[in-house]
Amino acid sequence: MKALAMIIYFGSGIVSFFWSMAVIIENLGFIGGLIAFFVLPVTILFAPFYVGFSTGNWTLLAITYGGGVVATIISALSKDE
Repeated sequence: MKALAMIIYFGSGIVSFFWSMAVIIENLGFIGGLIAFFVLPVTILFAPFYVGFSTGNWTLLAITYGGGVVATIISALSKDE
């Protein structure tokens, strides 16, 4: 079960990273994307909310935060190995 939690953490993190960077580059251009890359935690924190409020598509927020919550619950419920 811990392996499943790690796969979910990794998968949701990768999807969140690439999707957030794509949103930033689409809206702010390459230079904005480059700056966002160097302040990555801020990008991952705010980009899902920006997409949700500006387009009404809350999928990025669900993947970014929901993936972490689900993986944490699975990890907590699994036996210590």
